[in-house]
Amino acid sequence: MRRLLRLVVVSLGALIVVSAGAEEIQLGTAPSNPAQAGFTMFVSTERLGNEGFQPIMLRFRAIGKSFTRQRQLRIVFRPRTQYATEIDFQFSCQVTVPQGVKNYGVPVQVPHFYRWESCSVQVIEDGRRLGKVTSRLAIPASVQDWGQYMSIGVMVPRDAATSTDTWTRFPDLRSIATILGEAAISEKADVPRLSEKQSRKFLDDLVYGWARFRVIDEDALQASWIGYSQLDLILAPYPLLQRIEQEQPDRLAELKRWVSAGGQIWAYAAPLQAAPSQAAPNDISVDSEAVRGTGRAVQVDGERPEGSRPAANKNPPLGVTPLDRSPAGADRPSWLGGARGDVNKSFRYWAKPSSTMTLSQPNDTSAIQYQPWNYGTYYSNSYAYGSSEKTRKSVYEDLVAVKHPMVQTVTKKKLLAGLGVMPYGWGRVVLIEQEDPFPGSFQLWKSLEMDKQKWGERNGVDYATGNDSYWAWLMSTVGQPPVTMFVILNGLFVLIMGPLLYFGLRRRGRLYLLYFLAPALAFFATMGLFFYAFLSDGFDNRARIRQLTWIDGRHPVSPPGDGQPRRVPVIDQSRQTYYTVVDNQRGLRFPGDAFVLPVHHSEMMNNYNYYSADDSRPGDYLIDQVGDGRLYSGDFLPTRTQVHYLVTRPHVGVSPVEIRFDNQGVSLTNHLPTPLSIVGVRDDQGKYWITRNVASEATVALEQANSNTLSMIALGVVDPDSSQMPTPYQNRVSMNDRTGIEERVLDFSRNPQRRSFLALTEVPADQFALRECVQDECVRMIGGLLP
Repeated sequence: MRRLLRLVVVSLGALIVVSAGAEEIQLGTAPSNPAQAGFTMFVSTERLGNEGFQPIMLRFRAIGKSFTRQRQLRIVFRPRTQYATEIDFQFSCQVTVPQGVKNYGVPVQVPHFYRWESCSVQVIEDGRRLGKVTSRLAIPASVQDWGQYMSIGVMVPRDAATSTDTWTRFPDLRSIATILGEAAISEKADVPRLSEKQSRKFLDDLVYGWARFRVIDEDALQASWIGYSQLDLILAPYPLLQRIEQEQPDRLAELKRWVSAGGQIWAYAAPLQAAPSQAAPNDISVDSEAVRGTGRAVQVDGERPEGSRPAANKNPPLGVTPLDRSPAGADRPSWLGGARGDVNKSFRYWAKPSSTMTLSQPNDTSAIQYQPWNYGTYYSNSYAYGSSEKTRKSVYEDLVAVKHPMVQTVTKKKLLAGLGVMPYGWGRVVLIEQEDPFPGSFQLWKSLEMDKQKWGERNGVDYATGNDSYWAWLMSTVGQPPVTMFVILNGLFVLIMGPLLYFGLRRRGRLYLLYFLAPALAFFATMGLFFYAFLSDGFDNRARIRQLTWIDGRHPVSPPGDGQPRRVPVIDQSRQTYYTVVDNQRGLRFPGDAFVLPVHHSEMMNNYNYYSADDSRPGDYLIDQVGDGRLYSGDFLPTRTQVHYLVTRPHVGVSPVEIRFDNQGVSLTNHLPTPLSIVGVRDDQGKYWITRNVASEATVALEQANSNTLSMIALGVVDPDSSQMPTPYQNRVSMNDRTGIEERVLDFSRNPQRRSFLALTEVPADQFALRECVQDECVRMIGGLLP
């Protein structure tokens, strides 16, 4: 009877999950005996896995009419790959299910550092596990990481099935997969554009190439920007973005944060002319011709009609604090009507895109394979059974013969006439005039590519092989042997053990004691060296932070009004290194909306010693969702070992530096609570200005400089000064894995735009994940574009 009841509960849960969103994928249920626990928890996620944070949805359903009491639950996840990695971790979060509800839903963002092939989940209440055994989730292939170069989101409107608007059709993604994912060229030369059903089937069946897609429903947008952290690009209709801006401003705010941190949105069916008051000075005239071509928690009590879409989640997920809002009554400008960029500088024209498509190679349609050895690698085999036997050239020629839209090319003028771009923070929104640009030409999608658009390039982290940047940001004051003192102590030991002890014992006629005193003194000398090395680092916890703060003053989120300054996008990215001597039990506490990536110095898997992953134990790395923050403990903060983290947090704020240009020169007001040690400015005439030691709330006049002051300020900040590092560190340091933000800040400092600035100041106390620590070489560089 119990088995029958459990089967009925699981079936009902599956129906709930299906009705909650067509793209949600059910992973399993917990606890193992729901009848005894009084409820079932259904665990689901979205298509596509990748480094970042995996969006997980927990849905609790009471067995009976409702929950008879409030339930305080701790949910524990232990994702694992086939073999144990160097960073096997446990993630846990607290969930409070209120009394009197039937269904209750909680979105959770779970860190994703390696490929998930299995995952155990436990439900703990009052310190004991519910269920006789640990529940295990099934991780289907569509949720796993396939080593993709590009992870792309496809945003679809809620009324796609009933609307007659062209832009509501599901995109035909064939040519995008070929260009961005280096996938096989479509062999369906007789199909100019896939139908709705065919387009979705193409996405479902895509197992080759290095691009993967996630469908994003209009009414299932993420409540935190880190829910998009696995994606590199989002395709979305422009009218849909407008509708989200009006109906779901909180959800759009999180999407904007993702863009400002370096993400891209390619918006089609878009008008190309910005509002006159917001148009950038360097806008170009637009040709009339276009490129043509074929939580906290959310109560879900109550059933929805069959086939209906889920209501938007109005509350943030666990650990996410809502953004500060504009003053009441403030009239926000439309984000999509922001200042436009120069299309000639933003896009690269390819007259002959086929030259980059390796047409001499086989048209490989074999599925990507994963091998757990060799650090965990992915490969394709064009000789596999079932793979296409054609060459890419022959397939391309078939498309040319029927004048397929994918192989059409146009002039540069005509291509750019149908495009627009709106920079935002470190990301951008690409505007495509066509209402249905799909499948789109290879030329079009190739022209929209940008540098540092892949996940690893933007984030500067490679978990498979390790990161040499780890060594660049270590603290040189700890963890290294005191060589000079060791030489002195060893010299004294040799002097005492040699002539002094020998002649002293000889004079007393007790040379036989040398056999006992020599090893005893050697032991005490060795222990002395050990304790001296231990004590030389002191007993204080230490931290080194290099923080980059970028301010986009040209795309305000809210205008000034009612005595309030205007609010602008602010992007913080910091490299944080921590070292503890004794007390590391408190762990590292990061904000819930911070994108935290541990930077590991070695490969994820030992290339020679493989052993199966074990999800019966938590592992040495622990992450706990505590209130509105995340606590990283265990080996995330080991004793007497330096650990390094890359932390990114875009938000909306007020510019801390006010710079004014007039006929007399340039003046600056420092609104920070900390002094500015140096400030460099480039004015609208291209001249450089500089000042030093600006106190908090002070206003000073800048002096004109003869050279690029911004480049001088960035020197030794974006990249550390390697001359100060210990020699063993220098041999391993490499700057080849800078983040995309670091690369662009470095390029900006060398060739700054007009009306821009850079400044150095102290790191604020709230940036330290370890609250009580000694600061070591900490610096904050603030820069950005002025209105």
